[in-house]
Amino acid sequence: MKKAHYLAGDMKRAFLSGHFILAVAGTVVTLLFIAKTQVRFPQDILYIYDGVTMTRMALLVLVFGTIPYGICFCEDFEHKYIYISVIRGDIKRYVWSKLLAVFISAFAAMALGKLLFFLIMRLEYPWVLPDNSYYQSLLADVRYGSIIRYSPVLYFLEGIVRESLLGGVLAVCTAYGSLFFKNRLFVYTFPVMIYYFWINYIELWLGLPHQTTICYIFGSFYQIWSREWLDFLYALAVGILLAGLSGFLMHKKITEEIRRV
Repeated sequence: MKKAHYLAGDMKRAFLSGHFILAVAGTVVTLLFIAKTQVRFPQDILYIYDGVTMTRMALLVLVFGTIPYGICFCEDFEHKYIYISVIRGDIKRYVWSKLLAVFISAFAAMALGKLLFFLIMRLEYPWVLPDNSYYQSLLADVRYGSIIRYSPVLYFLEGIVRESLLGGVLAVCTAYGSLFFKNRLFVYTFPVMIYYFWINYIELWLGLPHQTTICYIFGSFYQIWSREWLDFLYALAVGILLAGLSGFLMHKKITEEIRRV
């Protein structure tokens, strides 16, 4: 069996199901709920975006990235599909196909959900009001000045991509974690657990620099390098690196599981 056959089947399972629709809808509803209940005195979408992103409740959105395909290994081991798939092909192709499907479906679900949220907000609020103090600070910032002045929409889109990259990375890490803990409901909590543990413990214990901070890497409100496009490329590179590392660990773990049978 060729890799393309694996990937086509995994993509169908990830996208052509109610799980993907649920993930998108859940993202939209959660963001709308936060915007309506947690953001005081909304004036424009930039202000709302800032307010929503800074709330702890926004972490719930990370869970929805796992819903489309993050528990694929749980399902395959439960129904013994993995053994059939490996016999027909090989473990390496099987793992990397799963990884791509998990990452892409999580990224797409979060990106589409956030985009729909922005469009719904646009029915009631303008993108940016000129007298917004945060907008004025962005204009004065050498990193954001050109992109926010040219089009605030591009600023929002860049933020959507970076945040959705984080969703994809956490979904892949969750898929790896599901190889150890196969309880589905427990696995769905992994994205928030990983994020919270890294931010509040690993970074503090090890005294890591801000270049390794999840908020800085995948958030559009923080500065790492001197230009926004450098921050964007850095987030993309880190996302690919973490996903690749997870794929290597997945391959190792599944190989061990197969050999035990």
